[in-house]
Amino acid sequence: MIFSVDGDEGTLKSIEKEKLSKLGFFERRDLQEWVIQEPRILGEGLLVITSEYANFEETRDRLDILGLDRQGRLVVIELKRDHADRTTDLQAIKYASYCATLTAEDVQKDYREFWNGRGEQSLTPEDVGQRFADFISETLGEDLPLSSDGWADFDLDQKPRILLAAGSFGTEVTAPVMWLIEEYGMDITCTRIEAYEHQNQILINSEQIIPVAEVEEYMTKRRKKQGTQKAVSRRPAAINVLLDRGVLTPGQKVYFHSEQIPDETDREWSKDDEFWRATVTGNTGRSDNVKWDYNDEIYSFTGLTRELLGELLDSDYSGALNGYKFWCHPDFDGRTLSSLRNSATRGEDQERKTNN
Repeated sequence: MIFSVDGDEGTLKSIEKEKLSKLGFFERRDLQEWVIQEPRILGEGLLVITSEYANFEETRDRLDILGLDRQGRLVVIELKRDHADRTTDLQAIKYASYCATLTAEDVQKDYREFWNGRGEQSLTPEDVGQRFADFISETLGEDLPLSSDGWADFDLDQKPRILLAAGSFGTEVTAPVMWLIEEYGMDITCTRIEAYEHQNQILINSEQIIPVAEVEEYMTKRRKKQGTQKAVSRRPAAINVLLDRGVLTPGQKVYFHSEQIPDETDREWSKDDEFWRATVTGNTGRSDNVKWDYNDEIYSFTGLTRELLGELLDSDYSGALNGYKFWCHPDFDGRTLSSLRNSATRGEDQERKTNN
């Protein structure tokens, strides 16, 4: 139940829930488009790959929406405008089995075809690859390389997640979903989408009902840990590489890339301003790599970048980013740490250049 409070009189009034169908909204035309435009309506930041997906062999089935989460896992999304029918879960499981054969390059090609088809822009493989790399790299804490064809080079998890979103769910769906989660460890989420009409506006509220928040927090931490461990075994973290090569050393000063400063801020950039400087700690944990000279607090490079941008914009920065692209090394012609990490550059290279 949602309530409104009159600002003048302080009186409380309940706002009654309405079905999307009663309010004149449609599943594909409206609900699906809302998710495409703002996937956070489902409760998390996802990268929408495509909708009405039908690139399955020997079947004409169409998946409502296919997305990617920040751990590099496909998310099969099934939408129901009102009550989820008794086959909703089975449909999603079937689509997940189809998607389990897709490769990282497959989904990037599907992403390019879908978004170019919407007529908003003309994306090249390099554009798409960089978007995927930026989206996933924030969680991994390091850059993902691009292939010679321009696609982001990563291993796609072969166990797609399932996300069911509907106006309501009955036990014919929730009971088998809970059983599949508890007995087989399947990653299935049920999110309830509710609509309310208030003062000539439609309010949309989403609430995850399965798993409950406490269980989901635990599962999210496990997925993040597993994804990080898998990534580390495949490609060393950027901070480890830069320290091992001697490109970064404890106490090394780095500065914020002036070209990355948002247009919305009036703060002037200067190497002499502690706001734009940071000091490498020499530590290789998840959040203790660099000290911001401005406040002497310790961060990861991505965490510091997010904090700095939040100060500039006077609001929390929630976009995907890779912090190593935002900080430059003064001793390597001002190259970004991302560029240095992805090259074969070593600390002795700069020493030889200086001596010569």
